[in-house]
This record gives sequence, C-alpha cells and structure tokens, in this order.
Amino acid sequence: MKRTCNALPANTGATAYKYINIFIRSIICIFAHLHIRTSSSHLPIRTSTRSLIRTSTRSIICTSAYLHICTLILLPLTLAAQNFGGNPPALKWRQINTDTVRVIFPVGLEAQGQRVANIVHYLNKNTRASIGNLQQKVNIVLQNQTLESNGYVQLGPFRSEFYLNPPPSSLELGSLQWDEQLALHEYRHVLQNMNFRQGISKVFSYLGGELGQAAVTNIAVPNWFWEGDAVTMETALSPQGRGRLPAFFDGFRALTLEDKHYSYMKIRNGSYRDYVPNHYELGYLMSVYGRTHYGQTFWRNVTTDAVRFKGLFYPLSQSIRRRTGYNITGFYHATMQQYGKWWEEYAGRKDITPAKPLTAAGKTVTNYRYVYPAGPGQWITLKSDYKHIPGFYLVDSTGHEHLLTRPGISFDDFFTYNNGRLVWTEARYHPRWIWEDYSVIKMYDRNNGHSYTITHRTKYFSPDITADGATIVAAFTTPQLQYGLHLLDARTGKVKQVLPNPQNWYYTFPRFTANGQFIISPVRNRLGQMALVQQSVGNGETTLLTPFSYNVIGAPVVAGDTLYFTGSWKDVNNLYALTLSGKQLYQVTDRPNSVLQGAVSGQQVAFSEFTASGYQLYAAPLQTSAWRPVDTSVDAHSAWLKPQLKEGGNILSTVPHKDYTVTKYPQLTHPFNLHSWVPTFDDPDYSLTLYGNNILNTTSTAIGYTYNRNEGSSAVGGSFLFGGWFPYLQAGVDYTFNRSALVKDVGRLYWNELDWHGGVTIPLLLSSGKYGRSLSVGSNYHYLRSYPQGFKFRDKGVQYLNNTLVFNNQRIKAPQNIYSHFGQYLYLQYTHSIDEVPAEQFYGRFDLYLPGLFPNHSIVLQAAYQQKDTMQRYSFSDNFVYARGYNEPFYGHIYKLGANYHFPIAYPDWGFAQLIYLLRLRGNAFYDYSQAYNFRTKTSRRFASTGGELFFDTKIGNTIPFTFGVRYSHLLDPDPAENTRNRLDFILPLQQLFSY
Repeated sequence: MKRTCNALPANTGATAYKYINIFIRSIICIFAHLHIRTSSSHLPIRTSTRSLIRTSTRSIICTSAYLHICTLILLPLTLAAQNFGGNPPALKWRQINTDTVRVIFPVGLEAQGQRVANIVHYLNKNTRASIGNLQQKVNIVLQNQTLESNGYVQLGPFRSEFYLNPPPSSLELGSLQWDEQLALHEYRHVLQNMNFRQGISKVFSYLGGELGQAAVTNIAVPNWFWEGDAVTMETALSPQGRGRLPAFFDGFRALTLEDKHYSYMKIRNGSYRDYVPNHYELGYLMSVYGRTHYGQTFWRNVTTDAVRFKGLFYPLSQSIRRRTGYNITGFYHATMQQYGKWWEEYAGRKDITPAKPLTAAGKTVTNYRYVYPAGPGQWITLKSDYKHIPGFYLVDSTGHEHLLTRPGISFDDFFTYNNGRLVWTEARYHPRWIWEDYSVIKMYDRNNGHSYTITHRTKYFSPDITADGATIVAAFTTPQLQYGLHLLDARTGKVKQVLPNPQNWYYTFPRFTANGQFIISPVRNRLGQMALVQQSVGNGETTLLTPFSYNVIGAPVVAGDTLYFTGSWKDVNNLYALTLSGKQLYQVTDRPNSVLQGAVSGQQVAFSEFTASGYQLYAAPLQTSAWRPVDTSVDAHSAWLKPQLKEGGNILSTVPHKDYTVTKYPQLTHPFNLHSWVPTFDDPDYSLTLYGNNILNTTSTAIGYTYNRNEGSSAVGGSFLFGGWFPYLQAGVDYTFNRSALVKDVGRLYWNELDWHGGVTIPLLLSSGKYGRSLSVGSNYHYLRSYPQGFKFRDKGVQYLNNTLVFNNQRIKAPQNIYSHFGQYLYLQYTHSIDEVPAEQFYGRFDLYLPGLFPNHSIVLQAAYQQKDTMQRYSFSDNFVYARGYNEPFYGHIYKLGANYHFPIAYPDWGFAQLIYLLRLRGNAFYDYSQAYNFRTKTSRRFASTGGELFFDTKIGNTIPFTFGVRYSHLLDPDPAENTRNRLDFILPLQQLFSY
C-alpha cells in the first residue's frame, strides 16, 4: 500500500524490514559486472532509509518517522521490494483463477485463498462509486513463510502480495483478521491502478508499459492519496480500520498540541531534523475531509483530472482548486484546522491527568518505548533517537541514563523486564530462502552483563520471564497460521508446555502473574475483536477478564492484584487498570495524547506518551481514588473517530461465500511475462530495456538496446535469470554493432561483436543481531566472437570466465547517520580466458566504515587494486575507481587508497514550488593516493589528490529521493592527460530518477 515502503507493524525500534537490499546488491553487482560495461563511482556504498526499487508498489504499512529509528545500510538497486527467488522449490502452490482475480497461495491455505477471493469479488462489484469502473484482472500472492506483516500492490508486473503473519501489536494497525484487512486495503490499490489508466497516463502505459503508467500516475497523484484512500476504505468497510484507532492520529495531534504547524512540503517530504507524520496519516485526514465536505465522488473526479493531466502543471492541485477554491496547500491547512480544533478541545479539558517528565527534553527526536521499574527511582526503557540506534537504558530519578545493551534487528521492539533480566526477540533469516525468516528470543542478565540467545529458528513474539528466571512464555505463530503460547526453559529454550488454544486466538504481549501460576494476555478472535484473558499454567483453562470488542489493547503489566494496560476506549489511548479479584475496570490516566505502555512502582506510575519530539517518559502519582470506572458497553469516542464514510458499512460479515475451484499453480507459469520498457542513462551507455518477471518472482527477463556514446556503437541483447533453485541461473546474448578503436597510422577500425554468456550465482543472506550481512559468489562463462570490417584481428574471439565475490556487512544506523558506524564492503572479480587467447584481469575493492568525531560523522576508508595482463590481446571492462580528479592512466597494475570524512552541514527543510525539497546539506573531505605501474617503461607513477565534496540530499516533486553534488579536486601530481592542478566536477546521477 505504499510506494517503495516495506511494512512492518509500526512499532519497530530496531526494525526488521528485510533489508535484503544488501543481499540483492551482492547479486546485482555480480550480474552487472559479468557482461555489461559499467561506470565507476567515487561514492561509497550508501542508500537512504527508503529502498529505491524498479517497480512501483503500494503497501499496507509505512513505519512512522518517530518509530523508524534505525535502518540498515540499504543499497538503491532493483528488485528490492520483492524477494526474488525467496521461497524454496519444495513449497507447492495452488490457485483460484476467476475473471476478476487469480489468488495464488501455498498448499494448506485454501481457506485464506477462498476468503480473499470472495472479498475481492465483492469489492470489485460494490465499491467502485468513489474510484471508477475500469476493469483489469490482478494476481494476488499469499506469502506465509515470513514474519513481516505487510502487503503491497505493484505495476510491473501488475500483482499484489499479502504477508499473512498478523502484526504483534494492535495499537497502530488494529486487530482485524489480517487477511481480511489486507484484502480491504490492498484491493483498493488495485482499483486505483485500474482506474488511473486514463488520458496521458494511458498514453504512457503504451509508451513504457506498466512501469510507464506507474511513473506518470505517481507524478500526477501524490503518495498520500494512494494510502489515505486505502485507509479510508479499510475503515469504511470494516468495524475498525486505522481511521478508528486513536494511535493513528498521534503524530498530527502532537504537532497541533505543541503548536508546530509545518508547511505542506515538509509534511510531504519528511525531515532529518524534526518528527513528521507519514503520508498514511496525512492521506487519511485529507481523504476524509474531502469526502465529508465535497461528496463521496470528490476524489474520483480529482484523481481523474490528475491522471489525465487536465492542467499540465500541478494537475491534482488545479483540480482541487476548481472544486473547492483551495490549492493543495490551502486544502491541507483547512484539513488540519478542522481536526486541530477537535484535538485542542479534547486536550483542554480540566480532568487531564497531570504528569511530569522523567527525562529532560533534547533537541533531537527521541523515543522511550516501554518502561519497567528496576528499583527505587529507577526504570528500564528502550531508547532510540535520530542520532543513535536503539538501546536498553537504565534511567534514574535524576534523569541520568546508563546503557545496558543494544538489541538487534527485530520484527517487534517489545521487551519485558523482571528481576534483573530483560527478554526480547530478534530477527533471523534463512541464508538462501529469504522469505523464510525467524524470530528468536534473547535475554540480557544485569547480574553479569551478558546477553544470551535462548531459541533458534523459532517464530516467537513478545516474551516474558518469571521472577526466578526459570521459565519464559512467548506467543508463537506458524506458516499454517496457527497461534498460541509456549512455555520455554529459559536456559535451554526447549518447549516445556504448549498451552491449549482451541479458538486459535492470536495472543499479544502475554505476561506472567506475580506467582507465575497464570498468564494474562490480550487476544484477538476471528472477528477481529480483542479481550483480556487469564490462562492457567497448570491446566490451561482460560478466563475472560474483559468482553470482546473492537477497542484495541496494548501491553499489560501485572502489579500485585492489579493489571495495568493501554486501551482505546477514549479518543486517545490511555492507561487502564483491572482488578484481578473483582474484575473491575478503571481508567488510570487521561492524557492529551496516546500512552503506549505504563508501569507502576510504589505509589508512582510511569508511562510512555507520544509527543512532537517522540515518545517521552512521564510520571504521575498513583492515586486510586481518582480512577474512574469504565463502562465497556458505552462508545465514548468523539464523532471524528466514528466517521460516516457512506460506502455501505461493515461488509466483512455480509460478503457471500462461494467455493471457487482450486487448481495447481506451477512455479514457472508465464516465465517471461514482459510488462515494461525502461530507459537507462549510465554515461557513456544509454539504453532502453524491455523487462519481464513471472508472478512468483522467480524469473527475470531483459531484452534491450544500448548506445555507447564513446564508441558510437549500438548493441542489442537479452538475458534470463532464474532464481527458483539454490543457485541463480543466468543466460543471455549480446550483439554489438560498430564497435571501434582509433589506431595510430591506420585510422579508426570498426567491428561487430557477439557475446554468449551464462552462469550461476549463490546468494546468501547472513544478517543477525545489529548487522545486515550478505555474501554472493558467482561465475559466468562468456563466448565472445568479433567480426571485423575490412581488416583482421589476430584473434577471432575469446572464451573467458568472470568470477566474482561480494561481501557486505553493515551495522544498523540511525536516521541522521550518513553511513553505518561500522561496516565492510568487499568486492573481488577475477576474469580470465579459458582458450588459447591470453587475457586476464583481477580487481578488488574494500571499503571500511568507521564512526567520526560526532554521532552523525563517518569515516570511510577505501582500498582498491586492479591488475591486467600485459599481452593486450583482449581487454576486459574497467571497473577501477581512479583517484579523484585524474583521468585514466596507462598501467599494468594500479592501486588506490582513499580516506573520506563525511559530515552533515545543515538540515534546511526547505522547498521550492513543490518541485524540489532540500532535506540535508552534507560535506566530505577526501584524500586519494594511487600508484600506477607502466609495464612498458617499468616505472611507477603517483596520482594523489585532495579536496572536498558538497552533497544535496533532496526530493524531486515531493516524491523521488535524489542526491546530487559538486566536487573540488586539487591534484598533488600532474595529470598526463590534462595540464591542470584543480578540477571541479558536478555529481549528477540522473539514473536515480529512473531507479525509483
């Protein structure tokens, strides 16, 4: 439901997005250097917090800026949004194939396939009034191997994938049956893509295929509408949806209450400096405001104008102005004014619970998520900020903070603490089948300062530990979508007991009672309702503590006879108390913005509450006399949290059921499936490529034309990549016309060239803990034949092997960190002939990432070496990155050492005319030292340079991340090709614009 956004529950501190870009980078590097001439870069490996992908996707969840505290180093290459060849070949697939949809699912998930098919058919027939009536069949793939909770719709090829594991927390995404919520949300994106193929957008669908349509519709229609409209529909067509969840509005509500009124461009583009709500929240508010004031078909008419480009510039804004009198900026401010008034009225009530901060406010966005008492005046919390990755901290009453340990990459940032022991989960991955991931339990013991991995290759969430440290309870999930609780030996990780769960409730945040004889947990039932239950460890019997309802429930804490937990019975999530003996429910806090979780120590309650600076810790006296009884039968929400969206209301209980025919779906169905043609600008090569991918994403096809500006040559070629087996298999052919070379005393010679190639790659994903790791090894065979025009080559052709190894190890990083504080990138390539033609080349590159003097500063050290054979019978592509400022010298072997010091300069948060927005200005001071050995003169020559680079991290059109810059190089040695010691270069990677 979001372009280029992976999606996990919006509660991740050290997020477990599958940062497989590291993994994909290794694979793509291998294939890129097997047979394609590539340009060199002086930049270290770097990406933004959003992966840049070739396809345009919409996903159900985007982690908010205040929650997206750290990321792995991502690498902006293709195929990152979808896991290419990520399922093992042993996984067998079935399909339901109708005129409206093909639902593809693993064997054993027939019930989910039938339910999705029935909902989709109903939506296709009955929910088009507000979007349009154009029809197109779509493929939907249900993925059950991953623990990520997400879904997306893409063009190129047109398909959707549902990640079926439900989110561990219900506060941000709700408690609806996950496959049903995905169907409501994702199919709205399907209808959007169908109906946006009009006018100019339809023309570009002919000119560029599906990706041509995606490019134009994403320019015409902003990302906030795609997601806001989908959230509107999941709310309108269900009894819950994010539009009814108080936490969904925390971001904009916090800005309003703290009088922070950001510009429309800042809200659209985000910020490295300030917390900015994401486009899901913005889109829902503007979507509902438009529907409420201008009618159900308002956005259908506006987006139709936009994709038809009625008004060439700013078509959506112009359409809104024609219908409302507001341009897009005015419409945004009108929306915020309406909601802000309601939020301020609620926050201005006299009965707001007073509380004082436990920690001093800083200038950097900081989050303290979850809090537990650790002694008199001491608390343990998970802290992260825009400069530092998450860590577990001990906070005392004076505000002093002490780091205990740092968790690794996870699907869920929840943790618990009991009697000196912290337990949490971390993500692990199958080294080859990247859809197969795991969630293992970790423990930290304050007594000895050591961390332990308790389980391996498990799928656990939200663990808790007994006071004696002997037993752990954890919620489990299976690929067959069976849920429950395991009691584990805290030392060995072995399962001691499986608690019965005949209703297949989805357990969230289970907690032991003080005596360890019972477990209390929020659960979700099949209808998507939540309740608190108490389950006996002895006999497994369950007791309902609260009635089932669509109010969501957060993490509980047990203190004596009282259970404290967060709930959504009011306009914001607050802390509630339930007496276990009397089953009486009380409201403990009444705050202006939502409370995530709280805990009690003595006569004090501490809680984590969202503010415009992130989640902050507050403390208040525990005054039971001030608690207010809660009548769960009364809906106490304000009208704005109960929107009347006029789409027919809750359909989940009324969708008719039809048993569709289920048949086999072979893995290689439609292996080529050509869908788009895309230009590439990689000077001196300019190309146009026709792409294809099968629906299960195990095959990739490319057929293209390339023009080389230096030679004036043209090439046509094709390649096919299969990722369904353990090694990737690749084969292809390229034919180049009019290759040329200028020969002294002869003139320019021309020839054609044929290159057959094929090979294998073994890609491995080795990420764990705080590090994303990948290793790829590959070998490709080439048979190259030359056809000279009017002359003869000494050799008619050459056969050679291109062998590569790529290793990447990167520590997760905070949002403001330019590079990882510790990482390594190694690339080795050995190319050599295997026939009578002597030819070989070795190239190696190593980058080392280290922290600088300040948290957001980075040192990047680089070393590279390349050696060529001296026979010069055949020359391979040159991938060496030469000392900055110099032209390529003549050599037999060469090495280079480089030192870079990267640092931020400013965070302007400034834009112009909705065209370009400047997020960050950063600099780099560098020194390069290189020596090249001339085998003819048997001498070495030094090439050293120093200088600086200035980079501008921007977004183009409020959408596309784009970094450009300028470099000044001072040459410490003369350049044989140019008589200059100072050089100014512009860094303008235009291909970024086509990689989004």
